[in-house]
Amino acid sequence: MKNQSKQPAVTVMIRTKATGEWRRFKAVRGKRGRVIPDLAVCEGREIKCSDVSYELRFYKDGKPHYLPAGKNATDAEEQRRSLAARLNAKLIANSVGADIELDTDRKAIKTWASTYVAELSVLVGRAQVSQAKYAIGLFLESCKEKFVDQLRRANLISFLGDLEKLPLYRNQRTKPSQRRLAVSTRNRHPVKQATISARTIAAYYHKTKKWLLEGGADPKIFPSSPKFEEPEITIYSPSQIKSLLAIVKGNRRMALMLMLMCGLRRKEVAFAYFSDVNFESKTILVRGKPERGFKVKTRVQRYVPVPDVLLDELRQWEADHPGQQLIIQTVNGFPELSLNRQLKRFVYQHGLRCGRCDHCRSGNPNCEEWELHKFRRTYLTGIVRHVDLRTAQQYAGHSRITSTERYLRSASAAEGQSRVSSIDWTVPFYT
Repeated sequence: MKNQSKQPAVTVMIRTKATGEWRRFKAVRGKRGRVIPDLAVCEGREIKCSDVSYELRFYKDGKPHYLPAGKNATDAEEQRRSLAARLNAKLIANSVGADIELDTDRKAIKTWASTYVAELSVLVGRAQVSQAKYAIGLFLESCKEKFVDQLRRANLISFLGDLEKLPLYRNQRTKPSQRRLAVSTRNRHPVKQATISARTIAAYYHKTKKWLLEGGADPKIFPSSPKFEEPEITIYSPSQIKSLLAIVKGNRRMALMLMLMCGLRRKEVAFAYFSDVNFESKTILVRGKPERGFKVKTRVQRYVPVPDVLLDELRQWEADHPGQQLIIQTVNGFPELSLNRQLKRFVYQHGLRCGRCDHCRSGNPNCEEWELHKFRRTYLTGIVRHVDLRTAQQYAGHSRITSTERYLRSASAAEGQSRVSSIDWTVPFYT
């Protein structure tokens, strides 16, 4: 019975990136035996780590095995106690001739969720990580199973049903807004409450399916992806552009010109430097800014041609702002990230709202017709009619050419209107 008093060793380890590679270190415990978050032992000294994940180390047949334990120190310690108790039960059973199979190799859904999000944060941008984390969180709320191999088709169908009932504005403020008159504005101009769109349901389902498949889920349990109606690409009309550019000034004008004439995304405009503009070659370089935590969406730099009219404005804008690094910035020198809100407020103040969308009909000042990304769509719809598709893909910064082809269909429909109008429908035209 000697083996009954010998507790199997299960150690909480910290996995982090040190000296350019991923390494494991033993976690540090406090005076009360609790694991101290983000603190590890390296070469006999304690070090503070960042972006860590926890693992449980135990030995089987003399070889170390590691199980992921998430990113929370308290949860990792609870999992350590549970695993140590199960290993001890197996040790006692073996001492009396019994045999117990443990599920140490089974992958827990919550543990795999933490590990997957941690790995994803290294590979993709912050926005994509946030979307995947939100979709996975919705699945964890819907599913009550503990292990990936327990999932059945009914769990996925139930998840899809919960997504269809999910309200559009699910995350409400936990604290009152600090912006002056913000609460009274929302009360006077309510936004129509509804459920999320079919396209959003399909996106959440796709992210969840990818996560579960990488976790070892059976591919046969997944139902087909939800179908949704692909919306037609909307662009600004020449009269809308002419009306807006006639009155807009300052930072807003420069931002809208960069989106309309160079097809830059909102954050690409916000983090653009004057040094990115080459006045000799008449191009602008779209690149990441590691010093400001900005990454290009596709992780690929690209050169975009700048029209002469915009180049003249950029040259004058740089002369008017000597010593300024960012082309567009706040009064405190930070990137301007509130351009979309500023555009909607500007349109409301100058009476340019469409009057047809749900917001306009309900009295909400945020017209749905006006948005920043629509300037980029207008640029792409025009550029695909003047250059070949591969070149347009390069200018747009698309990773797939199918994304660029959507704008080609929209442009051809608009150009075909004049040809259709020239048809005489009263005479035989099919002979």
